[in-house]
Amino acid sequence: MFWKRGEGETSGERPEALGPLADHSEDFAAQSLAENIEIERDAPRAASIAYVAEKLGQGGEEVVELFKEVNSPTGRAILPIHLRRDEEDVFVEVETGPWDRKAVRSVLKTAAVLRGSEYSDATLEVLGAYTIPEEVRYFCGRSPAALFQLDLIDHDDLEKPEACAETFRSIAERHWGSNLDYRSEELTLVEDMLLAALGEKPEGGARVPILDVLVHNLGCYVGETLRRHVTLQSSWRSAVDWGEDLTLEFPGAAADPIGKARAFLENGPEDSVAYYVTYALEELND
Repeated sequence: MFWKRGEGETSGERPEALGPLADHSEDFAAQSLAENIEIERDAPRAASIAYVAEKLGQGGEEVVELFKEVNSPTGRAILPIHLRRDEEDVFVEVETGPWDRKAVRSVLKTAAVLRGSEYSDATLEVLGAYTIPEEVRYFCGRSPAALFQLDLIDHDDLEKPEACAETFRSIAERHWGSNLDYRSEELTLVEDMLLAALGEKPEGGARVPILDVLVHNLGCYVGETLRRHVTLQSSWRSAVDWGEDLTLEFPGAAADPIGKARAFLENGPEDSVAYYVTYALEELND
């Protein structure tokens, strides 16, 4: 699945599995006042926001502003309701429609903007007419895994795999204080840092959500690390009948670093990207 060469190719022994990476996530059980307010499904959003703000005020919340504009390097977002609760800032997002891909993406982008703004430590709550997906709840939090992935949210352009790799490198440096430079020996550190961020064991038993943008950026960084240390000519190609999204093509061989990145993020060390690159380099440079 992740490494393709001529017939008779063998992958060699793999490290002993140490268990899955993503078995836990944040505890989403904390109930806020906003979550106890019912709004009508598919109702006009502006009217629903006004209704929610009124109910919050009646419940003792200090409503500071409606339709608060928040700016950060990530972009601009309009937060429907801004509260002050126990001397802390709280923002409430209101969604009256179903949670399709566009709606989820909108809230995640809002969360990314908020976390990069002057209100980075604020609480972000979501009130929905339809059941709120756990993915949305998780990325409204401030866990290391959520913050890392939100920083990647606007950098998912697989037409520029080198840029995706560089984005992963720079954001990893900012979050971890490391100095990554596409060295194959650094991938063990990358794995350790991701395991630490994504493998936390907070209360609750839900799976840590993994966004495609993390898969893609990590995969591009792994691929660029491999490509830069192989003496053979190589290029990124769109996956057609094998691999995930993009593959790295070499004379007589191909690699699937994005597919391998997904396997690592889902399964942990048993699908080590560091081992994968080490093995591929030995094969290609032999």
